[in-house]
Amino acid sequence: MLYSGVDLHRRSIVICTVNESGTVLARKSMKTQSELITNYFRQWPDQHRAVVECTTGWYWFCDLMRSLGVDVVLAHAKYLKAISYAKVKTDAVDALTLAQLLRMGYIPEAHQLPPEYRAMRDLLRQRMVMEHKRTNIIQRVTSILAQFNITDLPLSPYQSGFADFLNQCPIPEEYRMTLMMYHQQCLQTTEHREQLEKYFKAQLRPTPAVQLLMSIPGIGDITGSIVAMETGDIHRFADDKHYCSYCRLVPGAKDSGGKRSHRSGSKDGNQYLKYAFTESAIKAMRFYPQIKHFAARLERRATKAIARTVVAKELAKISYYVLSRQQEFKTFKGIEINKLRDWPRTRKPVRLTGGE
Repeated sequence: MLYSGVDLHRRSIVICTVNESGTVLARKSMKTQSELITNYFRQWPDQHRAVVECTTGWYWFCDLMRSLGVDVVLAHAKYLKAISYAKVKTDAVDALTLAQLLRMGYIPEAHQLPPEYRAMRDLLRQRMVMEHKRTNIIQRVTSILAQFNITDLPLSPYQSGFADFLNQCPIPEEYRMTLMMYHQQCLQTTEHREQLEKYFKAQLRPTPAVQLLMSIPGIGDITGSIVAMETGDIHRFADDKHYCSYCRLVPGAKDSGGKRSHRSGSKDGNQYLKYAFTESAIKAMRFYPQIKHFAARLERRATKAIARTVVAKELAKISYYVLSRQQEFKTFKGIEINKLRDWPRTRKPVRLTGGE
């Protein structure tokens, strides 16, 4: 068995190969061209394993390795940094360190999403980026108008009649030009969002995973699609606690010397799942009386933000059991839920190619 550590960059790549005893067999730096990488790995007829960090360009490299019959491991960049600290850090040193850690079985692995899920997951992420930009534009528009004591807006900046409202506002022409440009951007991003949501509803709403998730209070078409695509195979999580931790819905632990404390604000986990479950919690607290009452009791003891997070955590736990058991939602904390709003669903789910 041979082990190769790969230090991958956009324009260059360094590969270091060692054998089972840790002896360096080859170390080479080259441009990131598929032909050069293919020729390097084809010179080794033995079984081969490779490791690369989960940086931006890992998609194409992992696909190339699989086509060559090389077992590829995706290393978690943050956890790897804690293991492989070195005073002298170069691309060649990093490649050798990766190869040796792979040989010893010390690579902290990151999850590799199957190729058939990547495009849809990344499109959902881009929709979220567009939505955040749209929200930022709306905030800028209201901030500019507030400078002239215009706070009661009859229309939102993403509505078509907002231009007529701006023409009637007593503001300098320079500010009006800026606001009109922001208005046009809002119209465009709103149109793009509608196109994407129509596409997601057609492609993902009929799938079994999304149909199961939409039976949970607060989870609709888009949030259900985000949860399904970001989660992937639910069985990769040992239990619901690990899944909630991955969703960034539980604090970290800091126990030392007999003292125990929580570490909040951790960036470990999936930020998109946290966003999806937080949005779902807001809707669940609004449309389901029992959940609203549960959150209200938490607010009296803590804060509104903590109550929202606790509800989001409960929804994540429910999602774990719904997906792992392939059963629709039944109760929230053992309580039967009265629905004030039903999410649109289909009767006959269809499966994605290469589904979960």
